Amino acid sequence: MNATDPETSLEEPVESAEQPRRLDIAVAISDVGPCKKHVKVTIPREEIDRQMDDSVDRLKRETPLPGFRPGRAPRALFLRRFRKELSDEVKSTLLQNSLKQIDEDYKLEPMSPPKLDLGAIELPLEGALDFELDVEVRPQFAVPNFKGLKIGKPNVEITDEDVELRTRWYLKRYGRLVPKVQGTAELGDTVTADLTFLGPDGAVVGEHKELEFRVARELRLQDGAAPGFDEAIAGAAIGDTRTVEFKAGSSVPVPELRSTTLSLQVHVKDLKTVELPEITPQFLHSVGVLSLEDLHEEVRNRLTHRYAAEARQIVRNQVFDQLIKSTPFDLPTDLVAREERNTVSRMIAQLRDEGVSDDQIRAHVAEMRSNAHESTLRNFKEFLILAKIAEAEGIKVEDEDIEFEIGAIAARNDESPRRVRARLEKESGLDSLSERILDQKVVDLVLQHAEFVPLAVSKNPPDDPVETLEVTAIPVPETSGDEASAEASS
Repeated sequence: MNATDPETSLEEPVESAEQPRRLDIAVAISDVGPCKKHVKVTIPREEIDRQMDDSVDRLKRETPLPGFRPGRAPRALFLRRFRKELSDEVKSTLLQNSLKQIDEDYKLEPMSPPKLDLGAIELPLEGALDFELDVEVRPQFAVPNFKGLKIGKPNVEITDEDVELRTRWYLKRYGRLVPKVQGTAELGDTVTADLTFLGPDGAVVGEHKELEFRVARELRLQDGAAPGFDEAIAGAAIGDTRTVEFKAGSSVPVPELRSTTLSLQVHVKDLKTVELPEITPQFLHSVGVLSLEDLHEEVRNRLTHRYAAEARQIVRNQVFDQLIKSTPFDLPTDLVAREERNTVSRMIAQLRDEGVSDDQIRAHVAEMRSNAHESTLRNFKEFLILAKIAEAEGIKVEDEDIEFEIGAIAARNDESPRRVRARLEKESGLDSLSERILDQKVVDLVLQHAEFVPLAVSKNPPDDPVETLEVTAIPVPETSGDEASAEASS
């Protein structure tokens, strides 16, 4: 999260060979909300006049006027001819030096650059210059006690049955869809159906006709999801209608329906199933193996990698669940709202670097959109806590850490490290990569001091658990022309 960079200052320092002199300014700071300070600054007339004299002297040295030797033109002539340019320069210099001085004196630790409309501030002809701004600051909290956490350690054994199930699912990608003439809907089938969404009062709030999708354990739309979808629709034949619970997310456009449970009616109009390919030597060669045993071994290796990654995530979640619970603090509401818009793009980049498939990425994106606010709050708190621990323990991300991770990404995606680095630089992904490396270093430190206990976890099924549709359950309400104009201008 670049917005939370601890090095962020109120204003970038002015590049100058000389250190700007300290200003005699009056500063009043007050709390105006969670992690938000209101700063009122008064620059007295004497400072304005002094800066104006400095600017005029510089202009006289650098700008010769016709009829006068360099530096000998009257001061009044420069003031008359270059009044606007001088006023803009004086104002800009005073504002930037004031913000830099406030940053040094009060250590506000802003989490994002303050909003200051330079054009709206005028340099007065007489009297002092007053300006005000709001600053979103880092929450203040003590270094969490991260030693001695009790962490459940998952241990999943891969069986021959797991390998066989995963192999069959892997082979489905090489199969072909055929009409399901006999039988009913089951996990992995493809259905064509009409979807009708009913609100808590039974009224229709959204509908879609003849959508085609796969029967998965969860059906996910851009504004919510139907968990347990496969169980609800199992056994349905063409012409049947099944009702499923649909959990609307916090992003639906109708406020009264946000985070509510709707009824989803699924009217099945067509069924297809996957016919697996024939396992021949030619087919095995086409997928890069010599025998069925080799294919099983490849599948086992992939399962091992998958379960190891899932185990790491389970452990990490436990770490931050406990640290967040023991370290309560507020976050700037405006910053959280802005960061919600960046959450999805950042997740896409991270999942792509981890080698996640496009279908799985779409599923994760839909989940993030439907729960963007909660996810953003969680991500911010995790980042601030790990940054606090990293600072206290002197943990840093070194250049060799970046190079090692770029090499790992290149190996997973069968790319050259140079190409991966170029892509990350183009997509501004190096900062995100550094954050992930710092995250892992801090988590590793916490785990060095943790107490581990066995944790029973159920194995995730071999199939992709989520089917994602690029539609919304609830359409955006129609607005009048006046309302639309008001929304566009807000």
